[in-house]
Amino acid sequence: MKWLFVAIVLLNAAFFSWDSFTQDVVVSKEQPMYEPPVGETIRLISEQAPVVSNTQSPASNGETPVESVQQALDTVLAGDTRPVEDLLCPRIEVERAAERDQVVAQLKEIGWNYQIQEVTGKRAKYWLYIAAPETPAMATNIVKALAAKSIDSFIINREEMKNRISLGLYSSQERANQARDRIQKASGYDVDIFEHMRTVALSNIDVEKPVTESQWQNFTSRLDLAKMMIKLEKNPC
Repeated sequence: MKWLFVAIVLLNAAFFSWDSFTQDVVVSKEQPMYEPPVGETIRLISEQAPVVSNTQSPASNGETPVESVQQALDTVLAGDTRPVEDLLCPRIEVERAAERDQVVAQLKEIGWNYQIQEVTGKRAKYWLYIAAPETPAMATNIVKALAAKSIDSFIINREEMKNRISLGLYSSQERANQARDRIQKASGYDVDIFEHMRTVALSNIDVEKPVTESQWQNFTSRLDLAKMMIKLEKNPC
């Protein structure tokens, strides 16, 4: 019994020694502490950001992000605010070969590419004439009187227009009106205008490169439009 008692005492001593050792090596877990959330301060572009240090990142080229945004905004606001001209894709329609050659020469001179398409179409013409007098002799006298004032004319012999005095054919209403007023004032005779449509050969010249209104005006100023049977179309692109 004595040795049994001694063994129990030794076992109890060994247990308490082991329990004390394990409590010393257990690491207690830290409890999380509440802290207020950390965020970026929101500032206007015009506000200066606080300087944290004198060290600058090479990638920023000495500028803070706010300064970079401010400069980008200034660049946009300082841009060209003039209205942009609308682009045109013009077409030039001419009837006479000589006038087509004049247009082509000017297009080549300014370096504009173009395409030519030969077509047929209806064109309005404005015929100036003096109504037929009662007799052929009277018609002859009118022609002589016009010639004396340097006005070209001739007598028409076709039945439906017999003895009418032709004064010429014009390609625009404006030019026909101007010629009528001039002849009436110079000759004293009443002049009439007859409008009719003719089927004619036409050359459609399309400018391939879009141009601005100012460029188009510069081109047309090279042409003597008052003496040409030409139609200009400023088609938007």
